[in-house]
Amino acid sequence: MSAIVSVRDLEVAYGNLEVVKGVSLDVHQGEKIVIMGPSGSGKSTFLRSLIWLVKPRRGRIVIDGVEVKHDTVREVRKKVGFVFQSYNLFPHLKVIDNIVLPLVKVHGIPRDEAVERAREALQMVGLLEKANAYPLQLSGGQQQRVAIARALAIRPKILMLDEPTSALDPELVDEVLRVLEEIARGGTTMLIVTHEVDFAEDVADRVLFFEGGKIVEEGPPEILYNPRSERLRQFLRRLHRRTAF
Repeated sequence: MSAIVSVRDLEVAYGNLEVVKGVSLDVHQGEKIVIMGPSGSGKSTFLRSLIWLVKPRRGRIVIDGVEVKHDTVREVRKKVGFVFQSYNLFPHLKVIDNIVLPLVKVHGIPRDEAVERAREALQMVGLLEKANAYPLQLSGGQQQRVAIARALAIRPKILMLDEPTSALDPELVDEVLRVLEEIARGGTTMLIVTHEVDFAEDVADRVLFFEGGKIVEEGPPEILYNPRSERLRQFLRRLHRRTAF
């Protein structure tokens, strides 16, 4: 089976600081990849570099059969829905218009079709009744669900999420994770940077653990309960202490 995402020898640097160091990875259609690691390990930079939100220094990236280069990056981005830590919603636009606008302006979709797609995406995240609300009238969890709907509305081949619950109050995290679990069951290929261990156990086909800009351990979700490396054991112990009540 050919990979829908293929990465070879990827390196990303900020000036002289190497952040991603020679990472290679294949992701297959429908696979759910959860990426974990301590702050500064390169996991978010790696995810963003796949569609050149951060430009790599070297390496090869192929997404859905198209190599990511200067002349193809816009085409590739139309295949990928990306959800950030912050919601990035326009506060002066209604929820539905936050979704319709990029469909029309970036993807060239006729407005009538864009509205239909936006309503369909809001239905998927359980927020159709909020279509005419403004972002500031919503909770943080609802705003992030709108951001997820915006990514889904382009009908992406791949959904990438960079710590989608990290900016939320703990009691709002579950509502976002429930939406992501439902999307995962629908068969969408997903790459998710998160520290939500229970979510990873329920959804992931593979877990990648980043440290020092490299993948130092990977495997099925069971590695979160039986890690091979001492470094992953240390990370999980600290994570459990931080989230314990």
